[in-house]
Amino acid sequence: MVRQKLNPYIIYIILILVGLLLGWLLFGGSRNETHDHEPDPNEMEVSQDVEFTCSMHPQVRQDEPGDCPICGMDLIPVSDQDDNQEDDPFLFVMQESHSTWANMRTQKVEALHTGTTLNLTGKVAANEREKRMITADFPGRIEQLYADYTGRFIILGERLATLYSPELMQAQQELIQAAGRRESQPRLYNAARERLKLFNLTEAQINRIEESGQASATTDIYATLSGYLTQRAVSEGDYVNTGETLFAITGLSNVWVELDAYENQIGQIRAGQQASVMIPAHPGKVLSGQVEFVDPFINPQTRSARVRLTVSNPSNLLKPGMLINATLTAAGQHQLVIPETAVLWTGKRSVVYVKRSHDNGVTFEFREIETGPRTADGYTVLSGLSEGEEIAVNGVFAIDAAAQLRGHYSMMAPPERAAIPEPFRSNLEKLFHIYFDLKNALADDEPEKAREHGRELRQQLTATGKHSLDGEHHMFWMDRYADIEESVENIVDAEDISAMRVYFEPLSKAFIETARTLGAIGQTWYVAFCPMYDDDRGAYWLSEFEEIKNPYFGDMMLRCGEVRETLREGVATGQREEPREMEGHVH
Repeated sequence: MVRQKLNPYIIYIILILVGLLLGWLLFGGSRNETHDHEPDPNEMEVSQDVEFTCSMHPQVRQDEPGDCPICGMDLIPVSDQDDNQEDDPFLFVMQESHSTWANMRTQKVEALHTGTTLNLTGKVAANEREKRMITADFPGRIEQLYADYTGRFIILGERLATLYSPELMQAQQELIQAAGRRESQPRLYNAARERLKLFNLTEAQINRIEESGQASATTDIYATLSGYLTQRAVSEGDYVNTGETLFAITGLSNVWVELDAYENQIGQIRAGQQASVMIPAHPGKVLSGQVEFVDPFINPQTRSARVRLTVSNPSNLLKPGMLINATLTAAGQHQLVIPETAVLWTGKRSVVYVKRSHDNGVTFEFREIETGPRTADGYTVLSGLSEGEEIAVNGVFAIDAAAQLRGHYSMMAPPERAAIPEPFRSNLEKLFHIYFDLKNALADDEPEKAREHGRELRQQLTATGKHSLDGEHHMFWMDRYADIEESVENIVDAEDISAMRVYFEPLSKAFIETARTLGAIGQTWYVAFCPMYDDDRGAYWLSEFEEIKNPYFGDMMLRCGEVRETLREGVATGQREEPREMEGHVH
């Protein structure tokens, strides 16, 4: 009986234990699983470091990718730890992953044989050389009018009108009388004939009057040109005086096409350029012409000048007043050409990004260039780029926005340029170029050529003037002038090339300080350093190219040295002490 009473308790205990086990498996296991999926602290730190921004609106920052709330463009990643940025504000390092986000594409600068093409509009005008004014050669009355309406076609020699003139009749009678006394009074006879010639009568007409012996009070007026009657100034019965206009005849075998060219196009147009003329009234019809004249005056209302073409018009397709489209093509030449997509701002000064290599990504250099006329392949480059350099042609806005975000120079925040007045700027540029010639002569071991460039430098320094720069840089230039003058005198008087190189060091220091304070002129310059000069003390020089050509050793150690600094056009970096420590060099 006891065993029967205990059985229900045992069953209850077993059920409780089973329930506890099941609860632990269900709820305890879930807690452990949830805990296992908690974010790793390291992952949290990485994800929090990455931000996303808009290439067009760098002020937009989000913790996750998406669209820009301002313009709707895809956001690109930007990280506080992503780029090992350069100290140079002209250089911006972009990671490979970021360049993929920005759909980056680069292209090398090429020199192409280009011809400038301009599309202009204008109107057809009558060729003034094909226009004749028929005037009265003597006073009289219009007896008969044959050319009686404007617009009709007139053939050369066609009779236009008959003019009654008592004065003409009197001149004929004088000739008839003088002809009878021709042998005894030849001068009177010749004078009578000349008077009729002044009335524009031909030799044949005069001879007929003389042979017939009869004077006529009327004479016919004939057309002197084939063309259209564009003016009829008289009617039958009108009295006219000598010199009064009777008719105007205009030929249309050759016409003028007068085009409008804006100020920025005039410099590309020259007399003799070939042109293709399209006629909207005759689609598909193209005529050829040639630039004959460029108006020397600008229309102040339209800011354009007139460009005149002479076009042959054998089929009379071109009619005065007709609208015309024309394409002018200049003679081709080899020029640097870059795609339109590479240029951020078009104008006299434009911005491009030049690609350079980097261990952690791609370095882009902010570069201001001068663009020329537009061609079918893009924009010509007048200065600022060299053939073979690689530039960004796609994703340029993304590079510029990222550079601006980092505080580097960008399209919206370009470098401030030193204002150098003319003519000092031109004279200073000549000084630098003569300095470069002298430097290259020393690198080529040519002392006499270096001495000659020294004389040129001395002459140009005098032409530039010691007091030619006013304002805040007046005293600075006076000091540099004295330094350059002393060094040049010593170089010119030096006995050998070794002595020239000794004096070349202070000369280079003066030019480097000038370039740092006033900026490079016309291009990018490089401050190079030779660590081996003067028993490893080292010396600097200024170069117009990045390649090392050592002027202190010449051919003995021509490639010894390294570029320490880049000076860009118009950008002042300020004076500073040169570091002399040697951290390794290239021979």
